[in-house]
Amino acid sequence: MNHCSSRPARAVALAVASVLAGCCLTACSGGGDPAPPAALRVNQVGYATGGKKFAYVMGDADATAGLGYEVLDEAGHTARRGDLGPSSGGWNETYDAVRTIDLSSLDRPGTYRLRLVGADTGPPVRFRVAPAPELLDPLRADSVRFFRTQRDGRDVLADSTGREPSHLTDERARVHEVPGEGPESAPRPVADAGPVDVSGGWFDAGDFLKFTHTASYVVAQMLTTVRDAPPVPGLRDEALHGLRWLDRMWDPSSGTLYAQVGLGSGGRGTRGDHDVWRLPEEDDRLDAGPGDADHLVKYRPVFRAGEPGEPLSPNLAGRVSAAFALAAQTAADRDPEQARGWLAKAAAVYARADTHPRGELVTTVPGDYYQRTPGGTTWSGPRSNSPAPRAR
Repeated sequence: MNHCSSRPARAVALAVASVLAGCCLTACSGGGDPAPPAALRVNQVGYATGGKKFAYVMGDADATAGLGYEVLDEAGHTARRGDLGPSSGGWNETYDAVRTIDLSSLDRPGTYRLRLVGADTGPPVRFRVAPAPELLDPLRADSVRFFRTQRDGRDVLADSTGREPSHLTDERARVHEVPGEGPESAPRPVADAGPVDVSGGWFDAGDFLKFTHTASYVVAQMLTTVRDAPPVPGLRDEALHGLRWLDRMWDPSSGTLYAQVGLGSGGRGTRGDHDVWRLPEEDDRLDAGPGDADHLVKYRPVFRAGEPGEPLSPNLAGRVSAAFALAAQTAADRDPEQARGWLAKAAAVYARADTHPRGELVTTVPGDYYQRTPGGTTWSGPRSNSPAPRAR
């Protein structure tokens, strides 16, 4: 089958373009040119009136010691000026000092330019000051819109994406053992593990995999916003879409938490999600029986976070239990009985946390997609075993 899409949805293309543009904000700024003597960093969203406002200067400790700053308003008049604050420490080997500029007293709405005084440090940096709703409401709406385009399963929103329901085979997915390393390794089904319904949810990023590690974090963030912030159109419904999938990833009867749906990269004779370009609904149309290279593209494997009933990696236990607990809080006023059910699930997952983990924590398969160690942070590392998708 040709995995090149013959009718790509315009919304999907726009979403991909947005992701690439967002990546470019970071990646494209890291070329081979020498670093400037100092770099200005402001809040790209803007600063809310009535709130704290800080900008940062990264550079050489000695070179930035005598610098000052100046803020110009839209008419070019000086709105603020002053000296940089003391260094709060280094950022990396290039920038061994980070100095603070406190702009909290600047409260008049408008667009401003911030520049350094005392050295040739490049052009000024623009930033906005505006009421919080004016700055944040568009971002909240964009966040909801983004996750709506990332939906998988039967509840794909065709009107906004032009897509069709996808990965319906996830409704009866097979549990697989975590494969070993190397191109010869391929995941094998777990004997006597019945099919599980892991349909729905959201795609993780630029692929069609689904991760408990990331989805639980997103659900918790969404439900926190539902609980604490002014209503955001569509946010509660989208949070519930993710929550329903997260609930499917937890089997309380056997004490099993599933960590991932789908295989990232295949090996010899086996293709995975990262090996082909296509629209997600094309996977269900594949004619791929056992032994076919595309078998695990259509019939996606499910990987467990650990053996049934065994202690859970604490990062997963913490995130999932937090999401369930927030579901209880946000449902309490609407459906107390349902809220008690979510709270019981939160307690059950939390109680299974491994409080003395060793080595890397469980995140994804393979773990270098999102590496995490006890006491460390999550990062999306180099996907050394994930070649760029290719059309065929």
